[in-house]
Amino acid sequence: MDETQMRQVVGGLLASPESEVVEFKEAKTNFPGKELGKYFSALSNEANLRKVHCGWLIFGVSDKRQIVGTAYRQDGGLQNLKREITSGTNERLTFLEITELMLDDKRVIVFQIPPALPGVPTTWHGAAYAREHDALVPLPLNKVDLIRLDTTGADWSKGIVEGATLADLDPEAIAQAKELFARRQRKGGNTVLQDHSDAALLDKMGLTLNGKSRVQP
Repeated sequence: MDETQMRQVVGGLLASPESEVVEFKEAKTNFPGKELGKYFSALSNEANLRKVHCGWLIFGVSDKRQIVGTAYRQDGGLQNLKREITSGTNERLTFLEITELMLDDKRVIVFQIPPALPGVPTTWHGAAYAREHDALVPLPLNKVDLIRLDTTGADWSKGIVEGATLADLDPEAIAQAKELFARRQRKGGNTVLQDHSDAALLDKMGLTLNGKSRVQP
């Protein structure tokens, strides 16, 4: 997202009603790292629950949505936050983007936060958080259940790559898969299906379904 697009996004967020996936902080000079991690967890979880592509944390804006500016990490190290956040989150999630903008001649920082992965609440040092109006709270059990029941994630083993056929698969990869499958069969005391065609064996292994590919060519 370029600077012009980000300006439009921030303008829209400032003009929108209150939302559980958007948080404004003045952060005039500093902001505690542990609090930043908690907000990352909360906004990530709320984004998952509301099926939006991201949450937003914006520094340099007051609770009344007045642009006040921020000196947070003005001397450098802002982009290091992506690496720093991964040290405390499960699944090593981090910010999608960190953008500095000048709005009304004041510095604003926009943090774009990914939604929690399907079925996995985002945690900060082992604890999951949520938003409750203006408050930051532990993720309630009902929200934990909603995220854990989320089955929208892609599962290659259940899907079909439309248009792909056996001819699209690498022969060397097929040969390696067959060899690994044969070893597994022998280890389990089962008969190795040596006389079966590639198509039949790939179906047996679950890599194809009725000859249609379940793996990306």
